[in-house]
Amino acid sequence: MRYPFLLILAVASVSFAALSTSTVSGYLDQLGAVYEEEDGAFWLLAEDSLSGESFPIFYIEVNASMEACFMAGPTPGFVPESGAGRAAAFEKLAELNATYPFVKFEHDLTNGEVICTYTFSTENGVGLEAFSAMLQVIFGTIDETAAELATLGQ
Repeated sequence: MRYPFLLILAVASVSFAALSTSTVSGYLDQLGAVYEEEDGAFWLLAEDSLSGESFPIFYIEVNASMEACFMAGPTPGFVPESGAGRAAAFEKLAELNATYPFVKFEHDLTNGEVICTYTFSTENGVGLEAFSAMLQVIFGTIDETAAELATLGQ
């Protein structure tokens, strides 16, 4: 009885190999994503319909030493530098963070841009389906909240 359990454990560990930059690039290739890799970080790209130039729209970073992966995407929201709109923007971000427990909304201190982030453990590996689902969660959340975030600071 002990040996079948060990066999299942061995198969499970093979099925979920550690997430590495080569694994992420393989997943992105399988998903048909257009991206650039730089020092273990990935920028998903979109193409400007007028100029045909590519520009980054999403960031993925694998940190092997921390056994974690970080994803971040921009939103149409901005936190004003000062005034009543600033407090209202922070209140909206707190509300969204309470409403969407799998992601975090935060703002860039240098320019006020609101980003949507997702961080997850890669300790036991991540399969393609899980990786794809995480991308769908964060892209779906950005899409679902875009109208609300676009009104920040107005």
